Amino acid sequence: MKKLLLTIAFCMCIFGVSAQCNINPFIQQNYEFDAKLLVLREIQNNPSDPDYDNPILSQSRVNDYLEELSAIYTNPQNTIEIDSLFNEFQFHVSPKSLQYKDILFHVDTNASWVQSLKDNGTTGIAAFDNILSTYQFSVFSATDYTTPPFENKTSFRLTTTQDFLNTYALRDDLQNATTEDLFFALVFFNDPLCQYNGIPYMIETYELPPQEVAVVDCDITKNVNTGRWTFRLFGGCIPPDPSQDRFVNVSDDCSTVNFSRTLSTIENELTNVSIYPNPTSDKLNIQGITNLKRVELYSMLGTQIKADFNNTTVVDVSNLKIGVYFLKVIDDQNRSIVKKFVKK
Repeated sequence: MKKLLLTIAFCMCIFGVSAQCNINPFIQQNYEFDAKLLVLREIQNNPSDPDYDNPILSQSRVNDYLEELSAIYTNPQNTIEIDSLFNEFQFHVSPKSLQYKDILFHVDTNASWVQSLKDNGTTGIAAFDNILSTYQFSVFSATDYTTPPFENKTSFRLTTTQDFLNTYALRDDLQNATTEDLFFALVFFNDPLCQYNGIPYMIETYELPPQEVAVVDCDITKNVNTGRWTFRLFGGCIPPDPSQDRFVNVSDDCSTVNFSRTLSTIENELTNVSIYPNPTSDKLNIQGITNLKRVELYSMLGTQIKADFNNTTVVDVSNLKIGVYFLKVIDDQNRSIVKKFVKK
């Protein structure tokens, strides 16, 4: 009897744990596309992926992402910052450069089937046309080039009516169907470069003195090796524009979701450092750091005024003129943070 009870309890424990990972209806409705993009991004970056040559995404892999996104959305620890990811900021995965509906390639203009593909949407090559038919591709555009670097090439953009395909899986099939060399575009932007619909929000640039720019784009990524999720805001549409990150980790049973603004103790930015009093007339105190290496003082124009290597947490600013300045604090791991202060 005891063995039976223990077995039942063990099974209940197992099923209870796995049952915690489920898909929230809101996430199912609003983040299915995002989950597919995450799967495609994972496949695209790994030619040895078992699904690399499969045009149809595995729904189980899509569900894995949906389950973790659901755990983050339901926010079991009731973390305010996590709520803001979906509510205020409305983060989504950026489809930028991922080819999930289109195939873009160049081919010699004089190839025997080029004109037929332009005119009729078919090549007359059975294997090639079968791919177009099976996956519902049609010719979106065809452009003949007469100048370098694509001189005597025709560029085709094929678009599918299906909602989502791993189009990378079809490249070898198309190439094997013809004796002509096909040159596939590695990057193709088939969506708007900037897609941010959250609250108006400003982030700092990398320059000194830091400037504030409005957020215009965002992205969600997951490190498949560490399991860490990154929710990133961008101050521009094309890297290396300024960005700001939020990090989330989800436990295997989806019961614990942890939020952080830093990666770890070796993060390149110090977030616990503060300075006081601010404004100040003579002394500026630094707190929140135990391994200070040096401080650097900058004017509003970004000119370095002073660099102090005395490992002191008290900076004498009595000789400065009245105005706004920047203090860069650096620790012994070369992590740094810039703080603005007013000299009165």
